[in-house]
Amino acid sequence: MLQLHERQEGMQIQHGFGVAHNAAEAWALHLPEINLQDVMRRLELGNQDVPPRSSPSQLTEAPETRYGPAGNQPLDDTSPAEWSNAEDYEFDESQDFDNTTDGMGSLVTEPGKVGYTGPQSGVAALKFLQTLHLYIPANQPTPFPLDGPDTRNSSEASPASISEYINSYFRIYHSSYPILHEGTFRARLSGALAKPRDGSWPLLYNIVIAIGAFVGATDASDSDVPFYKKARQSLTMDILEKGSLSYVQGLVLTANYLQKRNKPNSGFVLIGIGWSMALAIGLHREFSLPSSSPFMMEIRRRAWWTLFVFVSGAQLTLGRPPASLVGVNVRPPSNLNDQDLAVDMESLPDSRDGPSTTACLVQHAKLAQIANMVQVELLAHQIPGHERAVTLDRSIAQWRRDLPPYFDENRMLETWFEIPKRILIWRSFHLHIILNRPILFRIIRDKGTLDRSIKPISSCLDVAELCVESICAYLEREPEHLRGLGWYATYCLITATFVQATCYIYDPAHALAPTWKNHLKRAVDCLSNLGATNSMAFRAKDILKRLLDQSELFLSLFETPTDPMADSSLQSSAVGIWELTTQDQASTSHRAAAQDRNTIFLGERAMPFPFYAQSSSDAELLDAAGGIMLQESSDSTGPYSEWDAWMPG
Repeated sequence: MLQLHERQEGMQIQHGFGVAHNAAEAWALHLPEINLQDVMRRLELGNQDVPPRSSPSQLTEAPETRYGPAGNQPLDDTSPAEWSNAEDYEFDESQDFDNTTDGMGSLVTEPGKVGYTGPQSGVAALKFLQTLHLYIPANQPTPFPLDGPDTRNSSEASPASISEYINSYFRIYHSSYPILHEGTFRARLSGALAKPRDGSWPLLYNIVIAIGAFVGATDASDSDVPFYKKARQSLTMDILEKGSLSYVQGLVLTANYLQKRNKPNSGFVLIGIGWSMALAIGLHREFSLPSSSPFMMEIRRRAWWTLFVFVSGAQLTLGRPPASLVGVNVRPPSNLNDQDLAVDMESLPDSRDGPSTTACLVQHAKLAQIANMVQVELLAHQIPGHERAVTLDRSIAQWRRDLPPYFDENRMLETWFEIPKRILIWRSFHLHIILNRPILFRIIRDKGTLDRSIKPISSCLDVAELCVESICAYLEREPEHLRGLGWYATYCLITATFVQATCYIYDPAHALAPTWKNHLKRAVDCLSNLGATNSMAFRAKDILKRLLDQSELFLSLFETPTDPMADSSLQSSAVGIWELTTQDQASTSHRAAAQDRNTIFLGERAMPFPFYAQSSSDAELLDAAGGIMLQESSDSTGPYSEWDAWMPG
């Protein structure tokens, strides 16, 4: 009887394990966003509230202990990521080109200037940096206009200049974004091949010249602007009643040009038209003989994936929801040069093993698809979950490892490939940073320690360092800076240095603080040189230079004292400076400051110090932090209308 009883108990236990296993599988299948272990732990603790999203099962502690409280704080009616007035997002970019707007989405924060910019944008990072001490006001007028009074020569450019601009387009720009076929374009230009009869040629022809003039310049020349204005004359309502590959090419190139010329919203609207037209003509679908020749299908593939890269990049830059690839089956382009393609070919040749016209586009398209996943994660949660952040970060790292050997940074190649190669690598650094930056900024917002044992923190800091070193080393080696490369160098350098500047201000006694300081000084020099072709570089340089100058003065008060009594004196002096440099800060007694648990130094020389303002500046800090990450109480699994208020409807 005893053996029978034990056998029955064993069967019951085994059955219980089976039920538990099946329940866990069912839970994972139907409630993937909620972690079962979290729920059980909360029940054991007497808290029956279901967490809003899953905690990484591989973590030894819940995300709220790693990144701060999760969803237990009251929310304001208006999300801190948005302006209080929705009309502030309306924009007017009809003025001539200047840098009161910003195509990089990083340096202009005034209402009415930038349109809607989400938490991934550089503007959100700048808002966060502005909340830290010693920062210059965001609305300080800039003394670096791209255009003063219109002094451009209205006469036609010489044929030699036009030829030079077209050559610059195909030498510098084309191998990054081969949306055209060079032979076809030049044949149409010479008259050997008929020009499109749908009216798209003036748009395409003039925008190619404008881009060539822009990217090939080594100064702040505006020789491109007259050609853009000619291209713009073709942008009438008539284009909405037509649809062709040539029109898509012209619209997409114009949109990208406008972003680089600091009209980001104009470009964003225009590329939206291009995207819709591309879908309307089936550019996203794969066709075969006899529907489409191998030559034409390959050009369509190039056009589609160039468009996708531009759309993904613009959405990432401005923090706007990503485009979907649902229903897209067009294959990526082959690794071929333009010369490998012929109109009458019956099949495509084998892909090349080395650099080609489309080699960078192929890799750009792969990176853009990862960027879309990053976009989804950041827009849904703003602070990515630890496990998801690590997974996406590894995807970017794996993408880099999978690059062919000729993408090695240490291997210098000809200009036509070296420039797009550098741009591609720098954009991957940028993606690493914006993925992990919200976690870093959340720790700073919560006044935690910059612990490099947290993978997203170490990744963000390491890649920011790599980015600054890569860009500055290349610029220091190359005496001539083409504007086509300089725009991306400035863009990615701003992303990396603003992270380092934020960390340097937050914790100037961190083990990496000397490295951050050296990188910031090096970046100031590089941005000063880049300013010759891009005034946004001057603006970023001015921000970093002021920060460094004032920080050095401020931190000089914390030199190691020789008198034990000097600690108190230095601390009191520092408190006085803090009160002078923090807007609207309430008066704080030195005794209260000495007892404050927050410290400006988090290392061996840690000293009590009210690094964060104790009154209205807290609201400013939270406002900026809200521009980086969503409050964790959002229900990311619900429909868009149920997401936090900052999400676009």
